[in-house]
Amino acid sequence: MNAALGREVVELSREFRPALMAFFLRRVHDHAEAEDLTQEVFSRIAAQPDMPVRSGSAYLFQVAANLLRDRARRQQVRRNYRETLGQIDGEAIELIDPYRVTAARSSMAALRAALDELDPTTSAIFVLYRLEHMSKDVIAEGFGITVRTVEKHLTRAMARLTARLGDAI
Repeated sequence: MNAALGREVVELSREFRPALMAFFLRRVHDHAEAEDLTQEVFSRIAAQPDMPVRSGSAYLFQVAANLLRDRARRQQVRRNYRETLGQIDGEAIELIDPYRVTAARSSMAALRAALDELDPTTSAIFVLYRLEHMSKDVIAEGFGITVRTVEKHLTRAMARLTARLGDAI
């Protein structure tokens, strides 16, 4: 911001700050919020160097009205979001949380590495049974082995994965 523009914004602030504060206070009923909105008006004016600053109070109050509209829209979005959270709270729907996503990716990578340490048949049987939810009978038929052998592979896989990953599985 050039010095001339800075002086003009300071002069506008001295002249119109009380009126803008009153304008915002009548609408938001919170002194700190009114102060923030007033400051935002002058910040927006200062951020537009090509616009003549001395365009009068009408422009300042138009910027102020636009800020209030933006504020109302943001509050409506937040209100809708909170209502949505309230509706899904009782439905056992979990929200997407970046920390949970990161933890899940890490767990999946550890599981993948542990599965890679198993022999291919044991790994495949474990994946089919635990992740694909195939029955032991179908797995046994697919591999041409008995159900008892499938159970032995699953026991071996669970023992190895439990030793490697702990209670995470």
